[in-house]
Amino acid sequence: MKLRNPVMTASGTFGYGTEYTDFMDLGRIGGIFVKGTTLEPRQGNDYPRMAETPSGMLNAVGLQNKGVDYFVEQIYPVIKDYNTHMIVNVSGSTVEEYVACSEKLVGLEKIPAIELNISCPNVKEG
Repeated sequence: MKLRNPVMTASGTFGYGTEYTDFMDLGRIGGIFVKGTTLEPRQGNDYPRMAETPSGMLNAVGLQNKGVDYFVEQIYPVIKDYNTHMIVNVSGSTVEEYVACSEKLVGLEKIPAIELNISCPNVKEG
């Protein structure tokens, strides 16, 4: 994967990227790490999910997302037109879920890599 520059978003903090298109030109960064995406939609953890601390903030969102089909059908068509790479963070509870989710992303232009989320501390399965 060849990047225009080394500036990329941090995984899990930038949503799908579409949330920031009014504030910045996504084509100016090297890539977008897309929020955790699972085979099926996930509601995430119960509220409260965030807590302020003296040194910052803690969160336990729990991989809330609308699922990989939503990403492929609704998000990807919008974001693929921005001149940057997308690295999709894939999560699951079984090896089969990781494979099935990843298979839906492989071959999509603008997604040169998949990030495997194998250690989320905010879900029961780890």
